[in-house]
Amino acid sequence: MPTITIDRRRVSYFESGAGAPVVLLHAGGSSGKQWAKTAQLLESRYRVIAPDLWGFGETEKWSGEEELTHDHQALLAAGVIQHLCQEPVHLVGHSYGGATAVRLMLRYAALMRTAVLVEPIVMPLLKLQGEEKLFREYLEMAEHFINNVASGDLDEAWRGFLDYRNGPGTWEALSEASRKRFRATTESTVVGFRSNLNNPTSIEDLALLSHPTLVLCGEKTTVPDRRVTEILRDHIPRCRYKIIPGAEHMSPLTHPGFIAEAVGRHIDESAAL
Repeated sequence: MPTITIDRRRVSYFESGAGAPVVLLHAGGSSGKQWAKTAQLLESRYRVIAPDLWGFGETEKWSGEEELTHDHQALLAAGVIQHLCQEPVHLVGHSYGGATAVRLMLRYAALMRTAVLVEPIVMPLLKLQGEEKLFREYLEMAEHFINNVASGDLDEAWRGFLDYRNGPGTWEALSEASRKRFRATTESTVVGFRSNLNNPTSIEDLALLSHPTLVLCGEKTTVPDRRVTEILRDHIPRCRYKIIPGAEHMSPLTHPGFIAEAVGRHIDESAAL
């Protein structure tokens, strides 16, 4: 995979296709390769770029003095856009990458034209809206992961996380090769959970998001994830909202056709406004 240097660190990415640039930001515990199927469906119309965020895939780990935050990941994404693109991009972010996309929209608004947010993990919004019980559900799952990693039980950490996300038995059904890939991202995933819990995005910030935005939510996702998408829907000024039929949280992997069609339609409809 090609690389560029941002802040004196190696950043890996993949790209395909030609046309207006579409930048895809991946979920935690994953990499830009998460978007391979979606990219194949978009590349006939767009130049698709999917970077590995700090500490994921083949990108170097974050080594700054401060603890890694979504603002640092947004800086990486902004650097990728500035290095590779000669025009504002269409931004797509999923889960962890969706939370980074929100920070990118706030801090580097001129770098993008439109945005698609697929169940972004902006969990502090739940607390700000008085949804303490739902925030607690996510917090307990995150703490279960972090605490099991601290005690050395990586399998139990990942079992709890993936079974919460994708249903009981998910971890047990994985091949050993897949489990090994997840274990290799443990450190970055712990940092990611902390970034998610400390995301500074406020309700007032959402009102500042001026880009035409599409928020996507899986029909079968968790209640906290769904509620976050509803908060975004209700507070982002130029926002459309769609449910992905039959999908859980990892819709870019399970429903790439729906994602690709929704992205293309959103770009077309935004251009017509």
